[in-house]
Amino acid sequence: MIYFIFLTIISNAICRNVILCDSQTGRPLADVNVFNQENGITTDSSGLCSIDIFKQNDQISFSLIGYQTIKVPYAEIKEKILMKRETIPLNLINVMGKKKRSRKYYNSLERNIKKVLPFARKVSGLLDEYQSIIIDLEQYSGIIKYHRKRKVFSKIEKDLISSYGFSIKKLTRKQGRILIKLIDRETNNTSYEIIKDFRNVLSAGFWQLTAKVFGHDLRSEYNPSTGEDRLIEFIINKIENGQKHEVVEIKAIAQ
Repeated sequence: MIYFIFLTIISNAICRNVILCDSQTGRPLADVNVFNQENGITTDSSGLCSIDIFKQNDQISFSLIGYQTIKVPYAEIKEKILMKRETIPLNLINVMGKKKRSRKYYNSLERNIKKVLPFARKVSGLLDEYQSIIIDLEQYSGIIKYHRKRKVFSKIEKDLISSYGFSIKKLTRKQGRILIKLIDRETNNTSYEIIKDFRNVLSAGFWQLTAKVFGHDLRSEYNPSTGEDRLIEFIINKIENGQKHEVVEIKAIAQ
């Protein structure tokens, strides 16, 4: 038993592993290409890989589609490497399925994204703006903390309404569902986490805003690499880039 433990310690000391993660979410990244001019490997599903195949004087590259390529000398590689997302320029695409229902779905999704994306970005901006104040509130407790939080979140509500009027309280269920996704995208926090922080101090107006989306999973995380979230990410990039149109099918994007 002692011999086995000794071998394990020696093995861990000799093997040099690194983990690749998303710089925004902290999630491990699988299938990252780790290579130099002679050798290469990829990270596993946990974002891990061993760099023992490389030499001390090697320049190592870390590459994954959708992320900025990183080049680091072997000696400077840390145990954890954070990769930044990169927007890949694409031609704008009108997604045209073979059926009218597919075209109708896409057009409706695009309209709803255009409707709620400004709201999600405003929420993100306000949370950043008031972040230091919110953190300072943790030094208080009981009724004092309650009243101080109520004042802060009343200001947030007023800022939202002053920017967008009462239209922010009149979202459809579909728009509310997309708003959940986009709040996670813009703030790196699920709607559940945000609402949990605000619970018991929200004004009636803010509850009306969130009530539209309670029929959905507030804990769900935005994942731009799969399903509807991938199509949403595609549409947002399309809106932001403002490039020319071409035709593809919905299935090719939303799979």
